[in-house]
Amino acid sequence: MIIYTGSYTTEVLPGLEGFGEGISAFNLNENTGELTRLKVEENVNTAYLVISKDKQYLYSFQEIMPEKNPQVLAYKINKDKSLTLINKQPILGGLPCHINLMNNDKTLLVACYWTGNIHVYQIDSDGSVNPHSQILQHEGSSVNKERQEAAHTHMVYENNNQVFVPDLGIDKVVVYDIEGESALREAYRIDTPLGGGPRHLVIHPKGNYGFLMNELTGDISILKLKGTKFQVIENINSMPKTYTGVPSGAAIKLSKDGKFLYCSNRGCEVISIFSFSEEIGVLKLIAHQDVFGKTPRDFDLSSCGNWLLVANQDSFTIEVFKIDTTTGLLNKVTSNSEYKSISCLQFL
Repeated sequence: MIIYTGSYTTEVLPGLEGFGEGISAFNLNENTGELTRLKVEENVNTAYLVISKDKQYLYSFQEIMPEKNPQVLAYKINKDKSLTLINKQPILGGLPCHINLMNNDKTLLVACYWTGNIHVYQIDSDGSVNPHSQILQHEGSSVNKERQEAAHTHMVYENNNQVFVPDLGIDKVVVYDIEGESALREAYRIDTPLGGGPRHLVIHPKGNYGFLMNELTGDISILKLKGTKFQVIENINSMPKTYTGVPSGAAIKLSKDGKFLYCSNRGCEVISIFSFSEEIGVLKLIAHQDVFGKTPRDFDLSSCGNWLLVANQDSFTIEVFKIDTTTGLLNKVTSNSEYKSISCLQFL
């Protein structure tokens, strides 16, 4: 089983620096959980990545400030799991932080945290990226004067012919309709708790519920589809009650069957595990799993549902957990420390 990782390679902002090399390919032994690095593709702050459904192409970006001219990167995935750069295009924004595919992998979306905008790129049949076809700019602020002084788009997530964009800076999830095959037009906005700082979300497989990680409070907002629009119906804190530090929620993922929700919390350094009953709409915290490291910025679940891998960005490890598919609980199997400053994990 192959997994690719992105990393920080240099300073992004004061207090956020990296010591990695770029994008790495690892092999996960499905019998032992052993993780072995296979290949490295060097580039600058390739902090997040996405892989096409046919597993032929990988896309990333350089998470750097506008004056350093960030670019979106298109790679061909070779048989030996190495990467060959196909082409790159400018990003007219700063600190791109999330990337995703839509329109059957014919369109690429990039969210830029620093400049609060979303870039839309069309992809050719050879996997190459064309110049941007659209830029959507968010405006506004919210109650946290240090972190919410302006719009900060943090994710692009496609669901049911719409794109959801959590914006940490304005305490909104902006929902866009996909017009034609690729153009985005704002449909509505989901109001989220003031000061929460929406970061990442996921929609339940049946489509009636969603779950939003609020970075600045560590709260999970439960979204419910009412008519044609999602609304926040409840907020549940995901951090241990004993933790008194600054909240810093990060990634959020659902099990394939939608029965278990996982989210990572930096600072308290845990994966919070919830059970979810779609029939009655109840989300219940069942455990906090120590990540055995520092700053779990991202994690990913294998498509088979048996493995959860955590990237501990500041302690330079990937922790490998076996998932109990009945209880949703995690059991640490092994650890890998071959690579530094990992910020993203994606199973092939």
